[in-house]
Amino acid sequence: MKNGLNIFCNRIIKNFLSSLLSDYELTVMKLDAIKDHLQTTEANIIIIGDDEIDQIDYGKLNDNCLIISNLKNLKFNNKSNILNSPLPINYLKNKIEHFIQNLKVQFHDISIYNEKLINLDNDIFCYLTKIELDILIYLIRKKETSKNFIKENILNIKSNIETNSLESHLSRIRKKMSTVKTKVKIQTKNEKLLIRA
Repeated sequence: MKNGLNIFCNRIIKNFLSSLLSDYELTVMKLDAIKDHLQTTEANIIIIGDDEIDQIDYGKLNDNCLIISNLKNLKFNNKSNILNSPLPINYLKNKIEHFIQNLKVQFHDISIYNEKLINLDNDIFCYLTKIELDILIYLIRKKETSKNFIKENILNIKSNIETNSLESHLSRIRKKMSTVKTKVKIQTKNEKLLIRA
């Protein structure tokens, strides 16, 4: 199964990109669709020209976005995620592959990439839902957080609302972690969540 890659571009370059990035499952969209993909863990490549500079809110882009542009003075929160064109084809392909490789989230014996939870020791994997993915990646990045933070910021549930939604998601994540036989565990202490190996 090929890994997915989102391309945001108003130019007709799908055939060129398909041959250049044949190892990936490409989804090509217009630039205005980027706003729906800002908070995802997907790999996003944005190709813009000088006449399109105002079509994107650069302050909202995250590290999952790689910009390819002919604009030399483009300001973005992560300077390493800008490639100034024109570029030699092999250099462009290598930079894109390097960018995608660095999006993988790894923690002890697990890797999370493209909605897959993979045990690096035994290659057993399973798929995560979008919410499971967001919860697990956030936990891996922070190591410890409050249940209320997850409820409010990932599940979009107000803290004063009583629900077992978070516990249900955690139960499914733990079951999937058990399926891949990882040593990583999610622990609950009072109202805190911790991830440990």
